[in-house]
Amino acid sequence: MSEHARVIDEAALYAVDAWVVALDVGGSGSRLVAEFGNPTDAQRISLSGRAVKVNHDGSDAPAVVASLCQSFNAWAARMGHHGMSDGSTAPVASAAVGITGLTSLVSNPLEVHDILARELRTNRTAVAGDALTAHLGALRGRAGAVLSVGTGAVAFGYDGVSRWRRADGWGHLLGDLGAGVWVGGEALRAAGRYHDGATRGASKVLLEAAVAKFGLIESWPNQFYKNEQRAKQLASMAPEVIIAAAQGDETSINILEQAGRHLADTLSSALGNGIPPLASTTGRLVQEESPLTVALTKQLSEDRPEVSLVPSAGSPLDGALHLARRLRDAPQSVAGFRPWLTVRVDGHHTLRETPADLGASDTLAAKLSATELPGDELQ
Repeated sequence: MSEHARVIDEAALYAVDAWVVALDVGGSGSRLVAEFGNPTDAQRISLSGRAVKVNHDGSDAPAVVASLCQSFNAWAARMGHHGMSDGSTAPVASAAVGITGLTSLVSNPLEVHDILARELRTNRTAVAGDALTAHLGALRGRAGAVLSVGTGAVAFGYDGVSRWRRADGWGHLLGDLGAGVWVGGEALRAAGRYHDGATRGASKVLLEAAVAKFGLIESWPNQFYKNEQRAKQLASMAPEVIIAAAQGDETSINILEQAGRHLADTLSSALGNGIPPLASTTGRLVQEESPLTVALTKQLSEDRPEVSLVPSAGSPLDGALHLARRLRDAPQSVAGFRPWLTVRVDGHHTLRETPADLGASDTLAAKLSATELPGDELQ
């Protein structure tokens, strides 16, 4: 038996006597799933928790992670589960968490590793942005690219082994082209043009919708320019654009079609060298057919006819569970991709994620990305 096969075989035996734990932590709530036993016949439990809160210090996601882990331990102790090790905690082989706003709102992602290790007593942990766990969930861990669209937009390509490729996710000032924040911004520009008496790219319908939502147009500059939650506020107009487009508003239709073309470009960019031509999309703006989704599909088929665009097969929580299973079964195969994914095994971080390997582009992404995906809400 090869060394690799021996490791996998031993891990499979170990899995029978330990849990794998996955968490998804976002702005609309948090969830934990845990599996125990043989992967083909595992016992599974699910727990839910509160949404993350954001203040001037950033996100309190670490506290949410700790609370969910403590809830899991309390459940195990209350149930007297056969996997109990000391009457208070259940043995955990590995744990993985996907967190919204990881690169922009969580000041120290390594703290989350410490919390997982302390609360769950495991030495195999992964902390990822939920756009990356969305990829693993949408394609069930297969190689390819996944576009996540909510308030922001980001796409990840994955070669199925260890290499990741990212496109967009630069935040609403520098990117997020075609996302909710972009659609909402274009809607307000169209509303302003109609208010000013312009004819090209103007929309009475969008002006009326925006006034109903935000008040008189004269108040908008003060509302938006001084608002730290500007991106979410802008994105809240995106559903109004979809409604107006369905009612036949030409400007709204044009905005959504241009958004779809932008998103197709982003997805195509993530399908770089070494990434198989398989793709999917996830997020609120692409859940139902609209001029945006039609234009996205059409543009991608024209630009990359070899790419197969398939429906999403799972959620970010499914992706976190896939990541936790891989950490249990073959930890040496899971490599970090800072700032979107850090992996700790036996107290050490895996390849290509040490500070010396942190590239300038990833540092920039960590500082500037304001993308919250894909669990953020478009009001």
